[in-house]
Amino acid sequence: MWKARLNDRQIVEELRKLIDTNQYGIGLTKFVQICKEMGLIHTHHQGHTVESIWEVMIKLREIFPNAGVHEMISLLHHKRNMSHAISASAYHTYFATYEPHLICLCKACRLQHRCFWAAGVNDIWAVDQHDKWNQFGLALHTGVEPFSGKILWIRVWHLNRNPQLILTYYLDVVNNLGFIPLVTQSDPGSENFGIANAQTMLCQWHDPALEGTLQHQWMHSRKNIKLEIMWSQLWHCFTLGFKSLLDHGVHQGWYDIDNTLQR
Repeated sequence: MWKARLNDRQIVEELRKLIDTNQYGIGLTKFVQICKEMGLIHTHHQGHTVESIWEVMIKLREIFPNAGVHEMISLLHHKRNMSHAISASAYHTYFATYEPHLICLCKACRLQHRCFWAAGVNDIWAVDQHDKWNQFGLALHTGVEPFSGKILWIRVWHLNRNPQLILTYYLDVVNNLGFIPLVTQSDPGSENFGIANAQTMLCQWHDPALEGTLQHQWMHSRKNIKLEIMWSQLWHCFTLGFKSLLDHGVHQGWYDIDNTLQR
């Protein structure tokens, strides 16, 4: 409930729904005391300033160099448990003082409007691969439920072109959730044939009236919009920082090998 950013009064109300109030009781005063003992302290008690959050922000920037204001607030909340302890004015002052160039880049973006239609939750599962990390021998693949935005899986392996491997990602999620979507969706490519065939077979198995139909959509010319957005956000918010760590590891590895050979 704290991670969901409910205030103290809202959390107390929710807790009263979960405990036996005939035997136990909890009031706002006692709850505030418990929060202090657990280190869950609000903004006015910690009194963070732009200077006091500078070191933490620098550490996060090493991994997330292009994350915007809202992304950084979320990262501070989930990674450092600090979002409740920092005022909104401190956030904006920090960005205006130390990162004005990122604000200018954000305002200069030219957005393209595209439509994506889904009837509801689990109407579509969209899948896609990501090849931008191939230089490090890493291949990504993901599946997303577009209506809710839930990431069903995101896997890293040394390849993402094997239809049998990609099919296991889909089947693992189906096994865990206990249901399938109405339709799956992907870019054209033989690596997605396994999911297309399995989805169609399972749908026809549960509904014989679907015999002779394909329960998979092939999206052409970058029309798999939700996945393109996800990979773009990953690239701008995370990959650039993570890539610098990978580059350092690769270069350090070659340096160690050279030194070993020279000896």
